[in-house]
Amino acid sequence: MQTLLRSLQDHDLGHLRILAELWGLDLPAGPPIHTAQALAEAMLDPDGLQETLGSLGAAAKRSFESLLLRGGRAPLADFERRHGQLREMGPGRRDREKPWRSPSPVEALWYRGLIARAFADTTTGPQEFIFIPSDLLERLQPHVRARPVPPGRPAATPLATRLGDWTAADDATSLLAALRRRTARTPPHAGWDESLAPFLRRPVAAPMLLTLARGEGIIDADSLRPQAQPVRSFLDLPRPEACLRLLLAWRSSRLWNDLARTPRLASGTKGWPNDPAASRQAALAHFVTIPEGVWWDLQAWIEAIHSHDPGFQRPGGDFDAWYLQDVETGAFLRGFDHWDEVEGAYLRFLITGPLHWLGALDLGLGARGDAVTCFRKTSLAASLSDTAWVPPMPEDEPALAAVYPDGRIAIPATASRSLRYQIARICDWDPATPPVFAYRLSPSSLQAAVAQGLGAAQVISLLESASRRRLPDGLRQAIERAIAHGTPARIERQLILRVDQAADLDGLRQQRTTARYLGEALGPTAVLVRERDWPALCAAAARIGILIEPPRDSPPAGT
Repeated sequence: MQTLLRSLQDHDLGHLRILAELWGLDLPAGPPIHTAQALAEAMLDPDGLQETLGSLGAAAKRSFESLLLRGGRAPLADFERRHGQLREMGPGRRDREKPWRSPSPVEALWYRGLIARAFADTTTGPQEFIFIPSDLLERLQPHVRARPVPPGRPAATPLATRLGDWTAADDATSLLAALRRRTARTPPHAGWDESLAPFLRRPVAAPMLLTLARGEGIIDADSLRPQAQPVRSFLDLPRPEACLRLLLAWRSSRLWNDLARTPRLASGTKGWPNDPAASRQAALAHFVTIPEGVWWDLQAWIEAIHSHDPGFQRPGGDFDAWYLQDVETGAFLRGFDHWDEVEGAYLRFLITGPLHWLGALDLGLGARGDAVTCFRKTSLAASLSDTAWVPPMPEDEPALAAVYPDGRIAIPATASRSLRYQIARICDWDPATPPVFAYRLSPSSLQAAVAQGLGAAQVISLLESASRRRLPDGLRQAIERAIAHGTPARIERQLILRVDQAADLDGLRQQRTTARYLGEALGPTAVLVRERDWPALCAAAARIGILIEPPRDSPPAGT
């Protein structure tokens, strides 16, 4: 920022006269530049500076001290909101109204030359700042803490926790395998499917992981097809380093907008008004100063940002420009009064969402074990600042898969992610049961392997490589038959219709409207019915005078 002399040169002679009066100085004669130079030298004198600071009122002192603790600079809109207005006046009005005689705390500093104002570039665009001139700030440095004070305060150790882990790497592997299994008929936009949720450790993070994979070129941005070499490079990374890559991709991503994913927020216009990367960088600036390994109070952190940098993501500190809505009430959230519902909710989402999902944070829970009350940075969080990240000790040799004679496959999370990706492509998936991923061979899954260009020998080799054991002869034969001949046998789900009187079953068979729903007879009073046909059979039977009890635990027909 500017020096004291440079800031004084921006003022007219009348303003300098006011300044000299408040400092108890005689206004030097001569050209304005000489006047400004003489005043700057006098104001930088340590004794005179301390005397002027001592003469400030209590409110002005607090305002000046808060600016010192913020490194001598703050957005003008935020500073005025907290400490009072700096009224805009031309020389004529200023000399008539004499605002320095009954000033706000900010004006008390302004008319003494202790602060100046100027525009500066920020991550959200040009913004006007209030600042202490640089050489004046240097005189005051001994009275300022050398290290920035983290916003908020530490928290007590929570009763319950959700630890940050390497789940993001595991779920990204599963998502890539799911995309690789898709047929050519699958719509290109169908990346995230809710049906995948049972097979993921943290389904809520899946849309973000897919977006980051697109941004990193791991999957094609348009077709969402996994790209062979980028996928291979990603899967070869150890789990901690895979999470690091995802975290760094999130830090700079403009494709993923955290504000758009913040609960209860909706945009009242066609798009979202913020720059996703700029909003994130501004928020992370208040995160990186928090010490690692210390539990930190979430609400206190949010309140500290509200007090000291509320406009962190707003260009020019303007709280009226964005048209956001509460999705539950439909109310528009314009103006500073809605800070908690927009910025506060956004900050809470960053902590409880992406930063935790990607392994950078542990979360502490309240007494009831539901609401997040505090957080703790993991070693991975160091990568978000300029501090070099030191990866943890490498994992032990990758665990082996267990392949059972009945075609079930169990793969520990610590197994090679590349091998799990390959196996997931050729198997049906069972729901995830940490810390093991469960799969099952079936004729249809093996036909999917054929569609991906794999033969029986390749499937067998893959399974034996993952388990480091020869497959049982029966399972090898089953794989070869299923790939060569398709589906040799299948299990179908059917219902049994039982009647008390054989005549009733005969009556159903004699009517064309009901006979078409009856399958193989199991005796004079029982017959098979396809599961999908029972509602139509019940409706048709009622029309001919026979009421049929629906199967138990089934919804009413037509729902």
